[in-house]
Amino acid sequence: MPRHDPSRRGFTLIELLVVIAIMAILMGILVPALHKVRFHASETACLSNLRQVNMALLAYANEDTRGRLPLEPTEHNSHPGLLSLLGAYRDGGLMEAFYCPQARYLEKNANDPNGGTPAGSTDSVIDTPENRQAGNITYIYWSFRKNKPGQAGGTWRDTSQFLPRQLTANGIESHWDWLGTTKDKTYQTKQYWSCTLARPGEIWVVCDFFRKGGIFPHGRKGGATEGGVNVGFLDGHAGRVVKQPKDSYR
Repeated sequence: MPRHDPSRRGFTLIELLVVIAIMAILMGILVPALHKVRFHASETACLSNLRQVNMALLAYANEDTRGRLPLEPTEHNSHPGLLSLLGAYRDGGLMEAFYCPQARYLEKNANDPNGGTPAGSTDSVIDTPENRQAGNITYIYWSFRKNKPGQAGGTWRDTSQFLPRQLTANGIESHWDWLGTTKDKTYQTKQYWSCTLARPGEIWVVCDFFRKGGIFPHGRKGGATEGGVNVGFLDGHAGRVVKQPKDSYR
C-alpha cells in the first residue's frame, strides 16, 4: 500500500499565478491571430460571392441586344430591381451571394446615422427576409443613373469620384448613349472620361459595402497599405483593391 510522501506538495500560489500569467499571454497572442484568420476566411467567401454575382450580370448582358448590364437608379445597396432581373428571388443560391459573410460586422456602422455622409442616413446590409424582400443587399452596384441623394442634402458620394455610368459587357458607354443630352458638368470631367476608357479588367461592377469614415469590411483598416474593398470587375474576376475606394475606383 503506497504511503503518503510528506515531501510532495501541491502548487503554491506563486506557481499558480505564473501559470495563469503564461496562459493570459498565450491567449493575448492567439486570439488576434484567430480573429484575423476568421476575417480572411470570410474575405475569401466574399470574393466567391462577387464572382457569382458577376457571372449572373454578364449572363444578363449577353442576352441584352446592346450588351448592357442592368442600369439601377443609384449605386447604393438597395436593388430590388436588380435582384428581380437576375432571377435572385427564384434562385436561393444566387440570393445568398448578394450578402457578405461579414455583413453583421458592418451592420452597426451601416445603421449609424452619424457614421457616414451625409449625416442622417442609415442602411441595412444583413441577410434577413425583410431585406431580401426590400432588395437591401450587402454590396454596392456600379451601373447606375444617379448617386444616391442624402437626407441632409447633396449626394451620398463624391460625384467627382464615383460617377454614374452605363456598364456594358465590353466597357462603359458614353453618357449620351443612355442618359441623353445633358448639361451636367459631372460628365465633362477627366475622371469621367478616364472611367469610360478603362479596360474591363479595371472597371468596378460590384464591391463591398463601405461608408466614408466607416469601418472597412473583413477587419481591414484604412490607409494605403491595409485598407480597401473586395471588387468584382467587368471581365468577371474579383479581387481586393488596396487603398481608399475613392483612390482606386474605375
